[in-house]
Amino acid sequence: MKRRVPTLASKIQSLILNEIRQGQLVPGMHLEELELAERYQVSRTPVREALRQLDALGVVKITPRQGATVVDHSTADHQREILEVIADLEASAARYAASRCTPAQRVELLKLSERARQVLAADDHAAFDELNIELHQLIHKAAANELLTETIANMRLRIVPYTRAELMSGRDSLEVSYREHEMFLNAVLRGNSELAYHSMRAHVLRTGVMDEDLGQ
Repeated sequence: MKRRVPTLASKIQSLILNEIRQGQLVPGMHLEELELAERYQVSRTPVREALRQLDALGVVKITPRQGATVVDHSTADHQREILEVIADLEASAARYAASRCTPAQRVELLKLSERARQVLAADDHAAFDELNIELHQLIHKAAANELLTETIANMRLRIVPYTRAELMSGRDSLEVSYREHEMFLNAVLRGNSELAYHSMRAHVLRTGVMDEDLGQ
């Protein structure tokens, strides 16, 4: 299937999200269409559409006659609810991948596993974070369900502005994540759908992974 070409509105959406992530646009802040249009050097039409898209995702809230504001999802309960949904979605992707993974995809996953082993030995945290993203993307691809992948990406957008990506702060956490990766990866490679589901879900819930690049 052909890769979708980003529209101008989707590009504006990404720019707004980046500013929210960087703390330039904070929860509760009012977003002026004209100001954003001037900042991004576009007309107000793609800005308006981008804000509508973000409203649909729950990142901003559009109120009639008042405009758009950045939504505050910083409460612990709300973050927990989103994390639980994402964990279930990621786990479903792993379950499908276990039964649908192609021979070529198995080779990719095995190569990634070997690279992860080398990165762990080198204690390279930045490289491990990149492999983490790549691993989840490969699982999504092997699941062969575009709607599921898109839903995971959209759910992650709901909490991206308020959390950090999974970054390994210490050797112990790096080793723990590596072991968890190997558990659900091996389950996928062996075609064990239920183990793939439960090990992936436990991994996501433990780490609270909310990386903005996954699935995109």
